[in-house]
Amino acid sequence: MISELTKVPLGWKKVKFGDIAQNITERIDNPKESGLEDYVGLEHLDMDEIRIKRYGSPDEVEATKFLCQKGDIIFGKRRAYLRKLAVTSRDAVVSAHSMVLRPNEKKVVSEFLPWFMRSSQFWKTAFAISEGSLSPTIKWKTLSAQEFWIPSWNEQRKIAEILWNIESNVERLEQLIQITEKLKKGLLEELLTKGIGHRKFKITELGEIPDAWSIELLGNIAEVNDGSHFSPTSNPEGKHVIATVKDMKEDRFDTNTCKRISDEQYSKLRKEGNVAKKGDVLFSKDGTIGQVFVYRDDYEIALLSSIAIISPSEKLNPDYLCEVFKSEIFHQQLKILQSGTAIRRVVLKSLKKFKIPLPNTVEEQKKISRIFMETNASIEKQKLNLIDLASLKRKLVNSFLSGELLIPREDMN
Repeated sequence: MISELTKVPLGWKKVKFGDIAQNITERIDNPKESGLEDYVGLEHLDMDEIRIKRYGSPDEVEATKFLCQKGDIIFGKRRAYLRKLAVTSRDAVVSAHSMVLRPNEKKVVSEFLPWFMRSSQFWKTAFAISEGSLSPTIKWKTLSAQEFWIPSWNEQRKIAEILWNIESNVERLEQLIQITEKLKKGLLEELLTKGIGHRKFKITELGEIPDAWSIELLGNIAEVNDGSHFSPTSNPEGKHVIATVKDMKEDRFDTNTCKRISDEQYSKLRKEGNVAKKGDVLFSKDGTIGQVFVYRDDYEIALLSSIAIISPSEKLNPDYLCEVFKSEIFHQQLKILQSGTAIRRVVLKSLKKFKIPLPNTVEEQKKISRIFMETNASIEKQKLNLIDLASLKRKLVNSFLSGELLIPREDMN
């Protein structure tokens, strides 16, 4: 099988994959005694990620594995449609369900090969030569015989330089997001226990808080209900939707996944108080516990019982309450409620008894929540930049390796 290009650029050459890559099959019969600290299984390879971001331990695996060295390419040969392929940053034990590939430095620029393997040109061939139905697998003998068009040596070098520079920026941005989120967590605990501008403090059951603050039970400062305890019949033609935990996103509902219900059913749920209105705090209390956001849409939405509907009183700012739910203050109380069991739900009676550190003015609550909203906006902007960089990287990989985008001759020297 030959991977053809619509139009072959000047200077490109056709090669067999086995000429530009070596399949390393150095066996490790007893991973626990290998002396290595890291293990790479298919579960450690993320789709479309060229870096390995987490490793396992050889102590966790049995049977014969392979050895990889820093800089080797780990290629998931099973289920190639998952596009699992990454460069290892350390020597490690590798799953036998992977191929350990090493560039043939006499035939290809080492830094270029992993990017070539990320291209559509390579993946189309990988999908086509996979054998089997339940768990399609690629054999080295078959892969090594495949022919591909690749750029000239200088083009490979320049393409690799551009793409690895983008990847370095992606990595730095990921680290910046992690640092910002860690700082936010520390800031959250600081503001929810120290407040803004206070000098006098007191000791409470939740620790030290400003002297002017109080500890309040949630049920005393908010109306706490939940959604319907029975699931209405789905009506595809219905004008209204009913949401559950699975429809909750970070700060909204995905109405595309919600069931539709009739006007009659919606009216019944509204009469029984099973709908959320603008300004309510919505908290997932069954199955996945702790997803929370302020409902900001103008229209009311019906909910099932897996979601608590919290309507704050005039003493409580809803955005402030959301931050409390995300804090260690809340999660410590949740751990006590669990009492050593794997709790899968929080009942309303218990939720009403959760203790909230409450600033004595709503204005201070708003100031605290605004700080977090600004921090969240900064993190969101960073994440959008990360998405844009990842998109640019994918586009450039395929543009470079299809010959659609060429490196100017003057830039290859």
